[in-house]
Amino acid sequence: MRTITYSYGAEFNLLEVLAPAMGGSIEGNFIKGNNELYEGTHFVMPFDNRVSALLVDATYKESALLEYRTGVDYFVGMYFHVIKEDINFIQKDESTLVGRQDYNLLIVDSLLDFDYVVDNGVNTYVVCIFIYKSALKEYMDKIPILKSLSKDVFNAKKNTIISMDRMSMDSSILINDFRKIPYDSPLFELYFKGLIYKLIGNYLEQLLTKKIIISKVMNDDVKSIIASKTKLLESVDGIFPGVDFLAKQACMSPSKYKKLFTKISGLSPGTFFYSNKLVLAKELLETGKYTVSEVSDKLNYANISYLAKRFNSKYGIFPKEYQSLL
Repeated sequence: MRTITYSYGAEFNLLEVLAPAMGGSIEGNFIKGNNELYEGTHFVMPFDNRVSALLVDATYKESALLEYRTGVDYFVGMYFHVIKEDINFIQKDESTLVGRQDYNLLIVDSLLDFDYVVDNGVNTYVVCIFIYKSALKEYMDKIPILKSLSKDVFNAKKNTIISMDRMSMDSSILINDFRKIPYDSPLFELYFKGLIYKLIGNYLEQLLTKKIIISKVMNDDVKSIIASKTKLLESVDGIFPGVDFLAKQACMSPSKYKKLFTKISGLSPGTFFYSNKLVLAKELLETGKYTVSEVSDKLNYANISYLAKRFNSKYGIFPKEYQSLL
């Protein structure tokens, strides 16, 4: 597996960072590459001295470990993924999937190190926004509800910015529409600039619907929560083990565990578990191999009625009706 390390800071001189690391020729703000590692395009656009953006459109010819290191704490990376296959997001040797089936929007404080593992043959299409915390705070301060929180959000002594979420449907549509614009279009840069500002706006709108949790997060905390999330997914056909048990496994107090899990994953541990249990129930029904009763038993639901109620609440249709449509 090839290892590529990106070491960059607030100057956002990404052309000089990416070209040597990935290989390829610089053409204006584009890096065009076709080598043993990948074939594709990187596009870099500096907006001002506090915001820069990167578009990655690359198909990998061999598996690669991509390491992101900054060593600074004054900007935030916003990563919007539109990919058909999942890739592994790794933090301190613990991994979670990023992509089609799981998280596709990562908001990561520059003080946190992280890696991606991309397999051979995978195409990655990622819009990356690097924005100074001071600039992001100015955007938040324009929204009354967020302004009351921004002081604590950007207080490095109180809070670390980290979120693994799904981008809004509006953001997904925007990116997919933007992908139709050819790279050689004379309006490409203009459209890309518009896309970046709209994505930042959509992210701020998403914040209005979420509970913002103020908490310091260390690299080991992220590792522990990712490991806990993985264990929950592996046992999703069973019974929710409870916050006390999960916290003990993560070597945290129950209150700290619940706070960090919700902050990083966007959902409380219980909501995350039961939401993914319903996802598995839907997948089992789609195979056509199981009745609703069998799925209920297989996933340890108390009874069919409880499964049906939860399924309808999440998908807007009862499981028997859903199965009849398949």
